Amino acid sequence: MGKKNDKAAAQRKQRKAMKKRSKDNQRHKAGHIGAVSENAVQHQMLSEFGNVQNFVKNVLHLSVMLQADEDLKTLRFAPDDVYAHFDPAADRDQLADLYAQADDLPAYDETYEEFWHDKRRDALPALVTDEFVDKCEKVFKKLLVTKKGFKKDYRGAMAGSLLVQSHTAAISRTEAPLEDNNLWELILLASLKENPRELPEPAPAAEESAVEEQPATDNEEAGEEK
Repeated sequence: MGKKNDKAAAQRKQRKAMKKRSKDNQRHKAGHIGAVSENAVQHQMLSEFGNVQNFVKNVLHLSVMLQADEDLKTLRFAPDDVYAHFDPAADRDQLADLYAQADDLPAYDETYEEFWHDKRRDALPALVTDEFVDKCEKVFKKLLVTKKGFKKDYRGAMAGSLLVQSHTAAISRTEAPLEDNNLWELILLASLKENPRELPEPAPAAEESAVEEQPATDNEEAGEEK
């Protein structure tokens, strides 16, 4: 019972962290808009959702849809292309933490937030190709038709569509950094969590302590005195 409560608390904590990341990203975009087309995306977001908080709420529902909807399940990066940006040994702890929370798409330990931000910045430029963006546009265009009448799913699809538009409407990547786009983040996490790789065993504590500096022996001390 205690483990279930601990897991539920951890999931709530991760969803709270996801909300914070989404809010920060959207506030940053709202304060750094340079194109008319980008302004149009922001106006559409506010018109549809009313405020950033509601937008974030629907991004979180989109994260659920990405694991349940058959059309959205097709929006994944090729696993080999994704793992080309990871070192299973050096990144073992972060990947193990991710795999342990596979059922909750946006969840990962908040202590690794900077690590995942840097990984998105490094990996996404090679993964978010024009072809992949076109595929996303087509899927969300379809969902905006098929999900009408299903309020939560429709608004989740709208959030995804607007995230794609914020990417295509940007004049430059500095204006709309790939690593700050919640859709690319969720797809990257899904691509990893659904395709876990075997990780090396953690180094035993004995090996870690062996590298600590050993005290000098009597012979070594005598040699230094000479």
